[in-house]
Amino acid sequence: MSDLLEAVVAVSADLDLTDVLSRIVGSAVSLVGASYGALGVLSPGGEHLVEFITRGISAAEREEIGELPRGHGVLGLLIRDPRPRRLKDIAAHPDSFGFPPNHPPMRSFLGTPIRIRDKVYGNLYLAEKQGADEFTAEDEEILVALAAAAGVAIDNARLYDDGRRQRAWIEAVGEVAQSLLEREDEQAAIRLMTEHACRLSLGSHAVLALQDEADDLGVRAICRVDGEELVHEMVPPGQHAHLDGLRWARTRRVRTPALEVAPSSGSAAAGIEVDVVRVAGVAPGSPMAVFPLSPGRGDLGVLVVAWDAEADLEPTHALPALTEYAQQVGLALLASRAQRGRSRMALVDDRDRIARDMHDRVIQRLFATGLSLQSASRIAQHPTVRVRLDEAVDDLDTAIKEIRQAIFELHAPRRDVTAAEELADIVATFSSGLGFEPDLVLRGDLSELGPSTRSDVLAVVSEGLSNISRHAHASRAQVEVVVDDHLSIDIADDGVGMDTHQPRSGLVNLHDRATTARGSFGITQNVPTGTLLRWRVPVVVT
Repeated sequence: MSDLLEAVVAVSADLDLTDVLSRIVGSAVSLVGASYGALGVLSPGGEHLVEFITRGISAAEREEIGELPRGHGVLGLLIRDPRPRRLKDIAAHPDSFGFPPNHPPMRSFLGTPIRIRDKVYGNLYLAEKQGADEFTAEDEEILVALAAAAGVAIDNARLYDDGRRQRAWIEAVGEVAQSLLEREDEQAAIRLMTEHACRLSLGSHAVLALQDEADDLGVRAICRVDGEELVHEMVPPGQHAHLDGLRWARTRRVRTPALEVAPSSGSAAAGIEVDVVRVAGVAPGSPMAVFPLSPGRGDLGVLVVAWDAEADLEPTHALPALTEYAQQVGLALLASRAQRGRSRMALVDDRDRIARDMHDRVIQRLFATGLSLQSASRIAQHPTVRVRLDEAVDDLDTAIKEIRQAIFELHAPRRDVTAAEELADIVATFSSGLGFEPDLVLRGDLSELGPSTRSDVLAVVSEGLSNISRHAHASRAQVEVVVDDHLSIDIADDGVGMDTHQPRSGLVNLHDRATTARGSFGITQNVPTGTLLRWRVPVVVT
């Protein structure tokens, strides 16, 4: 009894489920004096074993035995009829299948189910009583008592593990929502959606398809497990693989998750499986679940998660959490799009107000000033004064035309200008103030940059050249933009240098932009003279 109490304390001393199961087997072997012990965890349906934790067999012996048992033969007795069993000779039992090659010889056997709230979680199996031909009735009573305590310990460990997983899912939703609200584009958040879904559900693949303007499902991101790493595939705009057909439309209308394990051919689920296999490279027959992103009355798309064909517990265990996750990230996606829509409307309203103010106040004042100067030029006596007044009137006319053009551009759609062209325009704009044209060096594909990253690039280059123009007294400057796994911007000059400890609002803005994008920003002395501004962030593609 003392040993039993110690064993109960031992199996309850940890909340990690793997450690708890291992402690249970070790305590059972020690309590009844068995040479070998095992704990078999049942599948959700209770038909076969999905985990098999052993004691008394080395890793090399397990490798030689081969595939772990699934619950046939004598082991299946407790699955079909969950009550304690005690046998003197395993081979003599009519249900015995015999042992596979390289399996150690075993004769005596003792087994009992482990129950959690009247449901069988798994079975404890012991073999080869030490110093006797068979296990005793007392051994059976001790093992049944240990199994009862083990059920409580396993239940506590499962509750702890469920709480830890739930916290991880909540943190994942928060990270996706933060990414959606912080950035103008959705690509970084879409990458996070698939990454968290694949990692936290222990899946092999995660596919995110979003509804496009034609109401089709376009695949936007694929995440898959490659060894111990997660590999992402972001699908560029215009190259989306489509998930078409009535089967996907029906799935989206139902708005409830659908889990299919090795769907039969000819069914709607089989068609979905074919599409996912084609798009993501999932192995045919793998368990997969489809989660519509349908917050409220919205219909944004679907999240598909697939598992390895050998997976037993993961799909059904992950289904509730994935269902909630899909709803939450769908809601975050809908909210961010609504926020961007409101921001665009506010921008349009601001542009309308600015255009009205410029037309009604600025242009009218300039026009009145021009008329006054034109009248003054007629009565001016000195020819030089008359010429100067006429030039001022011409300059005012030019300014009025430029303002009107700016008002028109506030409402006109922006023409398709590449990032390289915009950078060239910025460099050309600062050339007159600098007295020379800075060198512009571009490496990598700038067309892959997302809208927010592209905006950051233009802001960094503008601020860097503006500082050179105002403070550096330089004769040469170079702007280098490099795009690979990171975006790097180096702006160097050969001027007098600057006080790196003096705060300037523009530089503070560049630091904030880098911090927001999880990057770095710094200013150092250039060699041999001048200043080097360096801005570096991870790449976010369109």
